Amino acid sequence: MNKQKGIALITILVMVALATILAATIGQRQKFTADNTAYLMRQNQSLWYAKSAETFFAEMLKEDAENAGDVDYLQENWAKPMPAFPVEDGYVTGQLYDESGKFNLNNLVDDSGQVNVAAKQWFERLLVNAGLTAELSEAVIDWQDADNDNIGPMGAEEGYYGGLNNAYLPANTKFHAVDELKMVRGFEGENYLKIAPYVSTISVKDAKVNVNTAPAIVLASLGEHLDVKAVQAALETKRQNMEHFSNLEEFWKLEPFNQVNSDIQSSVQGLLGVKSSYFRAKIEVMLSERKRKFQTFFLREDKKISVLSRSLTPE
Repeated sequence: MNKQKGIALITILVMVALATILAATIGQRQKFTADNTAYLMRQNQSLWYAKSAETFFAEMLKEDAENAGDVDYLQENWAKPMPAFPVEDGYVTGQLYDESGKFNLNNLVDDSGQVNVAAKQWFERLLVNAGLTAELSEAVIDWQDADNDNIGPMGAEEGYYGGLNNAYLPANTKFHAVDELKMVRGFEGENYLKIAPYVSTISVKDAKVNVNTAPAIVLASLGEHLDVKAVQAALETKRQNMEHFSNLEEFWKLEPFNQVNSDIQSSVQGLLGVKSSYFRAKIEVMLSERKRKFQTFFLREDKKISVLSRSLTPE
């Protein structure tokens, strides 16, 4: 009987131990489920806050089009940062940026597949000012054109990309996003980072670069002998005086742009403007001491605002 009592006691102890382990496991899983649910709820809440900010920016662009649609410049309300708006356990803020002030890669090749010579020369000067070689323009053009013939020594078609370790094919169409440039020959690593802040990929036909919002390095690349620092100083002086270009005639009269050869002025005239159609909203949501960043690309045509793309993941 003593032996049976001992076995029974051991059995009870084993059962208690198993019950304890099971209870601990259930408790741990419940905590994990609760934490995961809370995370998903905060994530979902962040998305809704970001979309609310997106709506705010869209209305701001629409209002600007209704009140001052003929010209866009950096002193307008749309270009000012959105004040941090307090929400439960955090805040929402953001800012609109004009993508129309950048060089449009899609201007290099027209709809018929022909190279826009003026745009190509402008882009090559921009590449040099950014610390790259002018010949890289050939690879960018080959990435877009439909044929399989290199336009120059630095061009790249199926033969080049197919010979890479991770082979792929060129797009043979216009760029959809600036990130796509990373796949183009010569724009790997730091080379991409050097040029990315100054280029856009607007797919709208006849999209123009807004001289009121373009960075100094982009405008300094219009002419062969323009100095980036001189251009930067001229633009800063104009903006400090709360002035902007109402038309391209005013732009070409300003020193140092009046030094640009008249032939170059005529060739790039169709690529420039004083209005913007392509914007990017960078939105920041802080919840429970965790920061999330989002971005939305807008297209503004007349008074209609469309969302072209949105990224609801950290930048």
